[in-house]
Amino acid sequence: MTIAVVITTHGHAAKALLATAEMIIGAQENVRCVDFVPGENGEVLAEKIRAAAAELDTTQGLLLLVDLWGGTPFNASSGIAHDDANCEVVTGINVPMLVSVLMEREDVNDLNELAALALREGADGVKALKTQKAATATPAATAAAPAAAPPAADFDDNDPEIQRLRAEASAKAGDGPHMKFGLWRIDDRLIHGQVATRWTKETGVNRIIVVNDQVVQDKTRSTMLKQAVPPGVTAHVVSVDKMMRVYNNPEYAGDKVMLLFTNPTDALELVRRGIVVKSINIGGMAYTEGRVMLDTSVSVDEKDIEAFKELDSKGIELEVRKVASDKKVPVLALIAEKYKP
Repeated sequence: MTIAVVITTHGHAAKALLATAEMIIGAQENVRCVDFVPGENGEVLAEKIRAAAAELDTTQGLLLLVDLWGGTPFNASSGIAHDDANCEVVTGINVPMLVSVLMEREDVNDLNELAALALREGADGVKALKTQKAATATPAATAAAPAAAPPAADFDDNDPEIQRLRAEASAKAGDGPHMKFGLWRIDDRLIHGQVATRWTKETGVNRIIVVNDQVVQDKTRSTMLKQAVPPGVTAHVVSVDKMMRVYNNPEYAGDKVMLLFTNPTDALELVRRGIVVKSINIGGMAYTEGRVMLDTSVSVDEKDIEAFKELDSKGIELEVRKVASDKKVPVLALIAEKYKP
């Protein structure tokens, strides 16, 4: 069993935080929410927290996540932790902290280690897009520090070494070693919470490649996508043509990669050109006028349906799941049920 978690905040934020986390990583067990509302005091709140904890399996420990240091949720939780050596309190709960704690409970069984992770992820998750923190190093230290490396380009076509490797790969007619695929996913949101957290962890990929000719042309969106990946994962945005060149480049043969598409047609094009894949996950295709909703997150039009049928004819599994813990649902079964031409 995982470490138990109780979330306590002023007002009703606790339930909203958990709902947000579950939207990203799926339904969670061994966790409860406790609200602190007007008219209650610390003693009442402490009893509510104890009652919530009593519903959980605390064998591995109890982590109490609260909002403000010194607030009533903190004070009530601190009293409980003081009496229980197998309990810890962490303040400043935010979505990055909660998502990381709930995910890592599967692998982290030490309460102190999980609390340290909560502190680290909660702090790392607070960033500003444009505002940089002022440097605190002295001028001398700054001068002595090595210059930061420039950001890497997306599989730079002008790199002579890459050109050489590409020529060798072409000479081998694509029979050489290729990158390994952890996941192909169709999701028009591309890199977002579910992908950057749950799917990246579940698949163990070290690269995420968005494959779409239009997104490549949108420099602002491409830049934002590359910033959305977790530490240790590299993101790229490429066209269908460049994806084929990258696939045939042996330089990336050791990489485990997630491919993201906005639609099934781009995925089909890669398959038509010779890339082998056994399964494609469908996570999100937004509704617009003229499309048919298959479930709460996937809609299709006639072009999508034709692409899915051709992919199916090639023996590729086509399954709908928002997160890895959801049950696989065959997309063609949903189309047969919901699409009435």
